Amino acid sequence: MKKRTILFFAIACTVVLFITGCQGKTNNTAGTAATTARTVTVVTGGGGLPYSLLTESNEWTGIDGEMWAEIEKRTGWNVVVKRASFDSMFGELSSLRADVAANCFAIKAERSEKYYPSIAYYGDAQCLTVKNDNTKINTFNDLAGKKVGVSSGQASETILEDMSGKYNFELVVYEGLNTGYADVDLGRLDVMGGPVTGANQYMDVSGKTLRILDEKLLANNVGYYFQKTDAGKALCEEVNKVIQEMLDDGTCGRIVKKYLYEDMTIYIN
Repeated sequence: MKKRTILFFAIACTVVLFITGCQGKTNNTAGTAATTARTVTVVTGGGGLPYSLLTESNEWTGIDGEMWAEIEKRTGWNVVVKRASFDSMFGELSSLRADVAANCFAIKAERSEKYYPSIAYYGDAQCLTVKNDNTKINTFNDLAGKKVGVSSGQASETILEDMSGKYNFELVVYEGLNTGYADVDLGRLDVMGGPVTGANQYMDVSGKTLRILDEKLLANNVGYYFQKTDAGKALCEEVNKVIQEMLDDGTCGRIVKKYLYEDMTIYIN
C-alpha cells in the first residue's frame, strides 16, 4: 500500500511538471512573438497641418499621421516616426535610415526614378475659384477678357501662363494665395487659380464662400516614397495593398476630408 502511494505521488508530480513546462514554453513563445513585431521607420517634415504635424511630444497628426496610424493598426507593425527637413527626407531614404518618406508628396516622374512611389491615396487638384454669386464663369472658355490671379511659384502659374494666350485672359501674379482669394471675394479679381486645398482652407479660415469650377487645371497624385532596394520594393507593395483597402472602404476619403474639407480621392488620376 505504501509503495502504491509513493508511485502515485511520483506520477502526479511528473504530470504537474510536464504541464507547467508546456505552459511556460507557450508563454515564452508568445512573449517572443510580441517583441518581434516588424518596425517600419517613417520620416516626415512634420511642420504643420493639414498634411503632417509632429509635436515635441512625438504626437503625429494631420493626414499622414492618421494614415499611418491606420496602416499600423491594420498590419500590426510598429511604426516609428522621425522628423527631418524637406531636403533631408529623401537623404534618409537613400542612406537607409528610414523606410518610408511621408509628407503628402506629389508623385513626380523624376522623383520616382530614384525611389519607389506608392499608389495615390488622394489627388491634389489645381483649380479656378470665382465669387460665389458669379454665374457667368463656368468653363475655361468663359475666361476671355477676365483677370485671372495666381500665386507666384504655384504649380498653376505655369499652366495659366500657357493658357492665357489661348483663352485670352490677363494673368495677375500675387505673392500669396489668400490675397488673391480675398480680391475675388471683393470683386477686384475675376478668378483665382491655385490648389483645391488652398481654396478650401481660405474659405474655412475666413468664413467666406467662393465657388470652385468643375473644370480642373491639373490633378497631382499624392503618395509615399520608399527606398529603391528590394526591401523597399517589397514594403511598397505591402503598403499599397493596405492603401487600396483604405480607398475601397472609404477610410482614405474620410481622413482627407477631415483636413481638406473635401474627399479628394476623387481627383486620383
